[in-house]
Amino acid sequence: MLAAAVPCTVNAGNFHPVLKNRAMASRHLAAASGTSVTCLTWEARALLNRIRAQFGNVEIVSTCRPGARIAGTNHLSRHASGQAIDFRVPGKKGQVVRWLIANHHNGGVMTYSDMDHIHVDIGPHFVALNRPSGRT
Repeated sequence: MLAAAVPCTVNAGNFHPVLKNRAMASRHLAAASGTSVTCLTWEARALLNRIRAQFGNVEIVSTCRPGARIAGTNHLSRHASGQAIDFRVPGKKGQVVRWLIANHHNGGVMTYSDMDHIHVDIGPHFVALNRPSGRT
C-alpha cells in the first residue's frame, strides 16, 4: 500500500514533509487512483514498462483502487495495493496474453469472458483465461 512506500509517521515533530498523517496518505492514494501509474509499486511500473516496450503504448483501464476487493470475496484485490494493472492493446489481445504467459512469472495474468481487457499483477504466478468477472 502507498503508506508502506511513503512513510506516514505521526509522532509529534516527526512528520513526513508531504504526507503528515494517514488521512492525507489516504487522500493522496485516492487522488492517484483510477488510471494513474504513479500509484503503482515499482514492480508493477516495471512490468508495465516491459509491456509497453514490447507492444507500444497501452490503454490503461484501471490501476489503483483503494479498498478494492476481489469480486465475490472479501479478499483485497492487488489493485488496492498498487500491484495490478488492467489494460487493453487493441487488436493484439491474444498476442499480448501469449507474451505475458511466456514472460511474466512474478505474478498473475487473467482475462475475463465478459470483458475485453487484460489483468496483470505482481504476486504469486497464475494464469486464468476467460474467467467470469463476477460482476453482474
